[in-house]
Amino acid sequence: MESPDTITPPNSEHLAAAREAVACALPFAEFLANRFVQLADKLRRGDDAPALLGIGESTEELHHFLEYLILVGEVAHDHDPTLGSQVAAYRSGLTNTIQALEPALSGLDLVEVADTLELDVVRSIEAYAEIHEPLREALAAA
Repeated sequence: MESPDTITPPNSEHLAAAREAVACALPFAEFLANRFVQLADKLRRGDDAPALLGIGESTEELHHFLEYLILVGEVAHDHDPTLGSQVAAYRSGLTNTIQALEPALSGLDLVEVADTLELDVVRSIEAYAEIHEPLREALAAA
């Protein structure tokens, strides 16, 4: 059995999946960011129930984005360890930002939820654009 600290080199199936995923990742990140802006706006307008439902529905989409980051991070690490580390750091930062929503959601502090969505989650998702092109190039060259 493989150690959890060991990174398995990507096989051709991983590489093909990563290349396909990177092609639509930036538009997906933009979609997520826009969705969270809209949800924050709903909270500010008092549309609490639809906004909270939308946040819950977005959990699966965020999970898919994080899975994508794991896949491309592993493939990128094999080609360029520095880029792989950047992807891992981005993923970790995004995860921490999302987890920071939990206390506000649990306490139903909807003003804080709206602020965290708009000021932290959206900005974190938008920061993906900074690593997208290097990722696309690395995957194309791999």
